[in-house]
Amino acid sequence: FIEVLDLSDNDIKGSIPKEIGQLSELTYLRLSYNAFTGTAECLEELTKLQLLHLNSNRITGMPNMTQLDKSEYNESTFVSDCGVPSAFDETPECENCTMCCNANDDCYPQEKTTVANFGYSEFAAVFFACFIVFCCLVALALYLLGKRKNRGNDLTMSAERRLEEDDNYALSRIGKESVYSYFVTDMVFGWLIAFATLGIQVGILVFFIKASEANLQEDTIDIQFTWKCPRDSDVCKDKADLTNAGWVIFSLLMIAFLAKDMINGCKLIYHSSKVRHTIGARIRYFIGGMGLCSITLFALYVSTVYNKAIATSNTAIIANSVIVLFIMEIDEYIFSAVDAINDKWTEHAADKEVSKMKKEIARQRAQIELADKEVSKMKDEIARQRAQIESQQEEIDNQRKDLRMLREAVEKIQESQTVAAVASASDSESAECEDNTGAQQVEEQVDQITMPSEAEQKIQELNAAASTSSNTTSACTAHESITTHAAESEDTGPGTDAGGRNNE
Repeated sequence: FIEVLDLSDNDIKGSIPKEIGQLSELTYLRLSYNAFTGTAECLEELTKLQLLHLNSNRITGMPNMTQLDKSEYNESTFVSDCGVPSAFDETPECENCTMCCNANDDCYPQEKTTVANFGYSEFAAVFFACFIVFCCLVALALYLLGKRKNRGNDLTMSAERRLEEDDNYALSRIGKESVYSYFVTDMVFGWLIAFATLGIQVGILVFFIKASEANLQEDTIDIQFTWKCPRDSDVCKDKADLTNAGWVIFSLLMIAFLAKDMINGCKLIYHSSKVRHTIGARIRYFIGGMGLCSITLFALYVSTVYNKAIATSNTAIIANSVIVLFIMEIDEYIFSAVDAINDKWTEHAADKEVSKMKKEIARQRAQIELADKEVSKMKDEIARQRAQIESQQEEIDNQRKDLRMLREAVEKIQESQTVAAVASASDSESAECEDNTGAQQVEEQVDQITMPSEAEQKIQELNAAASTSSNTTSACTAHESITTHAAESEDTGPGTDAGGRNNE
């Protein structure tokens, strides 16, 4: 009996002979790299086959080989032309094939794992539904445990202060620069933006899942056919350059970029179970934490599935991971766009302390502006007073100038008086020296003359004037004046009548 039959790479044309299907003891059959046409349904009777290669032919109908034993050759057990791009208008379907090759002789294993059979999208939907239920149960259990221990009742801060602290904590966990921060507020408009962003991210990631589906007969897949089934070997080999090092780098990237969001989401779910919260606050915190955890896990799932399907090298797996991680940043970019449109829509994300400081700064700035106005008025008043002072100073300068002029005139007068006094003194001394005798006679006559009261008053006035003129007028000048008045008295004489004295 024939157990092994290898007719590969012989350029045989036509349909597969039916006689081959009657070789019931065949365990090994290779018909690859020929030009067979038609269908291969005649081979379905070969129940002992362990290897069947039909690739690189023109066979349009594949046999249903459910009885194949795949334990020995694994992926190389059943190989056919069921991959894309195909040389046919319609890619042949082969449900039992372990390896599908395309028109370029590139192949890819048609895995039939549980997830692949169920569908990546369907599996993700079921998984996350179960995850949400699990989180709800955990939050409920934590709430009941906290209520039993009477958590939160020992707080002494006011309700308003407590709510502010809880909101600040929730914002710090979910991210103040993300649209998901709207989940911890009561803004309806913000919730719509947050849910829309979540839908956009999920929708984009679903495209990656669809492109990773193991349906190798669809042209929409991104799977890279990296396997080769050589002509001279019955074992197909993977030619991809992806190694374990690439998967290690992938794991590190996922941990570095997604671990923070996952941890914060879990903390927010735990925070929602606090007894002190109102029902509304508890729901907001739970949905925010649930959304953050879900989108993070979904991104990790999509990145893993997509890289497993299409990554062909270590650099390719890094590039694919970066693309998925960029999609995870869309919520922050949308938040920045909303803030650019109207910064009032993002005031909830501002730090409360910073907001208070800003208000205080604004208040102080208003006070400063008011003070500036007062200072401006004072400056104007000072300028006006300064102008008055300058005017008064100018008047004082003029008065000082006049005073200097008066002083100079007084000094000139005093100098002239001094000169006159010195001159008169020198003249008196010369006159006294020349005629001592005449003076003595005059003195004797003066002593003998009884001067009237008016003459005495005049002499006193002259003496006072002489003493005030710097005491420079000599005694000779006084004697001269006395002599003159004595002569005048002699002229009137004692024999003069009363009328003559009165006239004097």
